[in-house]
Amino acid sequence: MIQIKSEDLQVGKPLPWDCYDAAGILLLRKGVVIASQRQLDSVIERGLFADQEGHKPAGHMPPAPVEKPSPFHIVADIKLRLRSIFSGIVAAQTTDLPGRIAKLCRDLQNLCEMDADAALGTLHLDHEGRYTIVHPLHVAILCELIAKRKGVAAEPRLSLLAAAITSNIAMIELQDTLQKQDTSLTPEQLEAIRLHTLQGVDMLLAAGVQDDVWIKTVLHHHEKLDGSGYPGALRGDDIPLPVRILSLADTYSAMITPRCYRGQILARDALRDIFLKRGAEMDPALAQVFIKEMGVFPPGAFVKLHNSEVAVVIRRGDNAMAPLVQSLIGPRGAPLPVPLRRDSSKEDYAIREMVAPDKIAVIDPHHLWGYR
Repeated sequence: MIQIKSEDLQVGKPLPWDCYDAAGILLLRKGVVIASQRQLDSVIERGLFADQEGHKPAGHMPPAPVEKPSPFHIVADIKLRLRSIFSGIVAAQTTDLPGRIAKLCRDLQNLCEMDADAALGTLHLDHEGRYTIVHPLHVAILCELIAKRKGVAAEPRLSLLAAAITSNIAMIELQDTLQKQDTSLTPEQLEAIRLHTLQGVDMLLAAGVQDDVWIKTVLHHHEKLDGSGYPGALRGDDIPLPVRILSLADTYSAMITPRCYRGQILARDALRDIFLKRGAEMDPALAQVFIKEMGVFPPGAFVKLHNSEVAVVIRRGDNAMAPLVQSLIGPRGAPLPVPLRRDSSKEDYAIREMVAPDKIAVIDPHHLWGYR
């Protein structure tokens, strides 16, 4: 056995060999993709070894064959494109904003069509990077899934997704500040938040956006059924359906995103909060559609099984109480050498409860969902 060094591995590339710990226990199989630098540092710190005969620097090994595109690679690419678009907006140098956003939204639709469970897994597991990039991407995924379940056609859904992506373009820099801020909002920040929908519409119009649904959805996405929202204090049925969908998606995504002053709110608790707010702040019928789409245990949620293993939900099923899961942590709290697929409809693997994400779990979403 020879110890593997960090320079032998590359983030985003499949492992060219099976990897073991110092005791010879298999940790990662050949072909597993190291998804982030943090994951790479974690496994190197724990000690990673390979058979001396099979060990060669990663740069000299051909990549494992790709059988089908990974939704998680698609998400990573969309994040990069979105970062470029938003950087241009901040620098006032964006060109063809409507066209670039439309292309990005079509790719998001294709992603959700290809694997909706993986898309939801991204929502609950991927919080790497700037909030101003991750949040609108997650909101757009939710909007696509809710609107599709609601029966909205594909083309109108594109207008909704474009609104989801650009709803906060007037406060990009402020959002990054607020994500790290653990003190009360200043009067100036409150005023900027209050005006950001109006200013966002002005920016979209100046950039050449002519889609009326896109514009109106951005303008009114902070309206509430009881009339307490802004800027129009609209009530009930006066709030268009795309606005209500975006508002619901925005609320859920904000709740499950960790902040500097609090951890990630469990999907279970966020869904309960939406259920309790139905009829007051949120459309009751839409809230019911949303909860049904997410499921009792949505993909990406961490759960504890009857046998005390900790697992990640990867697939919803016909039985909302029994999704397909992959166990990552063993009954005694130690990481499993490889994820173990469990059918939670079986008594031994029945879900006992939803739990907070386990800090020691090594997450490779490509491998968990069966991609390379």
